[in-house]
Amino acid sequence: MNIARSARLTFSVLAICAGVTAPAAADDTRVYFSFSGEKRLPDCTAASVQSAVAGSIARARKDYYEGRTILNIDRIIEVGYRENGVSPVARRFCSGTASLSDGSLQAVHYMVEEHAGFVGVSWNVEACLAPLDKWRVYGAYCSTIRPH
Repeated sequence: MNIARSARLTFSVLAICAGVTAPAAADDTRVYFSFSGEKRLPDCTAASVQSAVAGSIARARKDYYEGRTILNIDRIIEVGYRENGVSPVARRFCSGTASLSDGSLQAVHYMVEEHAGFVGVSWNVEACLAPLDKWRVYGAYCSTIRPH
């Protein structure tokens, strides 16, 4: 019985590893890894990245952004990309204009970082609404998530 259980566990782990490391279609929903030399991070304009930015702002304390949420991001530009520098972790720096739930438009800065997802798998986003970062969580004018 233990051999069968061990075999199932081993095959399950191998299947997960194969699915994670195998090249996937070039879309923004796949898991990104840098082991194969392929594209390391999704683009700033990818739907999954924009959704992650909106989610990051939505998860903040309700009083922090006064209950505002991001409805849409326009005028998105990549302002920097770093890999294999001081840190081997790739980072993509982006900026755009966020349409907020209160009808206002605010500058949004965000960083897409590899190996920052759950247990280091895939990518994660850190986002900041520059004029609304009242506690300067990301430094003055979101400086910690902007390229230097």
